[in-house]
Amino acid sequence: MLLLFLATAAVCAVIDVPLLTRGSRRRDLLVWGLFWITGIGVVVCSLYKINVPSPLLLVMMIYKPVNNLFTSWFY
Repeated sequence: MLLLFLATAAVCAVIDVPLLTRGSRRRDLLVWGLFWITGIGVVVCSLYKINVPSPLLLVMMIYKPVNNLFTSWFY
């Protein structure tokens, strides 16, 4: 199953990369690569049933100290 997904991803990459390099925008190519790597990582975690913590925990870790800071400033 994983090989099928990787083969499909490779075919899509072969189609997409020439379209991006024609405009020669490095930033677009970098963002495209990061999205592909992230997507492949998510699918691999899903296929192998790897438990990944929720991104909401990261948001909460950032929000609580900032919220406490603003509460102490404006209370």
